Amino acid sequence: MNVVVLMGDHFRADALGAFGNPLARTPNLDRLAGESVRFSQAFCQAPVCAPTRHSLATGRYCCDHGVFSNRHTPRPGLRTVAHAIEPLGYRRMQFGHMHWTDPAMDTGYEPLPDPSGWRREVSPEVAARYEWEAQSITRRTTGGPSPRRFEEYSGYHVAGNAIAHIQDAVERDEPFLCWVSFSEPHPPWYPPKEIYRQFDQSAIALPAQPPDDAPPPHPVIRGQQQEWAHLTEVEVRQITAGFYGMVALADAYCGMVLNALDRLGIRDETAVLFTSDHGEQLYEHRLFTKFCMREASVRVPMMIRVPGMSPGVRGELVEHVDVLPTICDLAGAEMPSGLPGRSMAPLLDAGAETPEGWREAAFAEIAWVQGARLIRMARTATDKLNVYDGEPGEYYDLAADPGEFYNRIGDPAARSRIEALHEALRAWEAANCR
Repeated sequence: MNVVVLMGDHFRADALGAFGNPLARTPNLDRLAGESVRFSQAFCQAPVCAPTRHSLATGRYCCDHGVFSNRHTPRPGLRTVAHAIEPLGYRRMQFGHMHWTDPAMDTGYEPLPDPSGWRREVSPEVAARYEWEAQSITRRTTGGPSPRRFEEYSGYHVAGNAIAHIQDAVERDEPFLCWVSFSEPHPPWYPPKEIYRQFDQSAIALPAQPPDDAPPPHPVIRGQQQEWAHLTEVEVRQITAGFYGMVALADAYCGMVLNALDRLGIRDETAVLFTSDHGEQLYEHRLFTKFCMREASVRVPMMIRVPGMSPGVRGELVEHVDVLPTICDLAGAEMPSGLPGRSMAPLLDAGAETPEGWREAAFAEIAWVQGARLIRMARTATDKLNVYDGEPGEYYDLAADPGEFYNRIGDPAARSRIEALHEALRAWEAANCR
């Protein structure tokens, strides 16, 4: 079976019309969602790009592969999902923003087309506009409309490259894994003006903020909030409109690939997986971007369409490290030994029972945020513990406090749960970290 992975960047778990989001213009991914098994409790391994992408590729946690930030490089000798399916004669193709931090790493894929090559296919004026927009987030300007056209964003060229190579594999009658990684909706949030103007900013509801009786935010979160403290409500709505405009672009580029599978007649022999590297705060807790263990940052969309499987929604905890074993299962490849993830294939039928011994907690980690050397998360179906190196921790009863407003780390009534999660985190570290 062929496998296509479609991936967004900064794509919130709830940023789909199929999930009831009134701001999402996502007809293509909504259609895919209706044909897929959707996982409502899917988590990244790090709320930052490169670390979690290396977890997706290798099936290993960050403390194993060694990439904790966008500046770290992986330890030598790692094998990827592409290596795992190579013995079966698969074409192994990657397109777009893969974020390999070591250019010399053997990824197991065919050589990647230059991700920035699309800029040579547009006018100098468009390329210059892109550079200005790309720097805007560091200048603390808001999102807004761009004069660029649909065809003048990287995603259009990434999708076009992927489609051309998929067609070549079909014509050669070669099975393939095609990993298509779009930069959209990563900031800067400047969609084409025609898309941006579809959003009535006056109707955009601002996210709920902590109630008056909530304790002050964690010092690390408080430090992050300062970056966005200057924003007005008008600017927050402008940025939000820009984000959802870029989501609409990502959806359209995913649609190009999905429509190509139909046109080429391979829909019934191709599995499709959609996810994101991490989420986006979108002003929840007065934060934008990610770099924290809040739900908006660590939860990701995860949907898988497999021919012959019944669509629906699953509530099991799944992680990015489960993607590699799942692809191996779908392709009929041998699962590499020593990996912590589990194949989601047994869950790819809405009526299937949960496999015995399925995980009870998901884990994530991130390094060097607001002076915190390391932050680790243990998250169950009902609660969450965040451990900060050199800082007080956080404990949230998600069943009673889904907004994560009331940190109960010092609450004697929560002591037994906090200790149980500490023990789970220690066991996870012992089993997975080098």
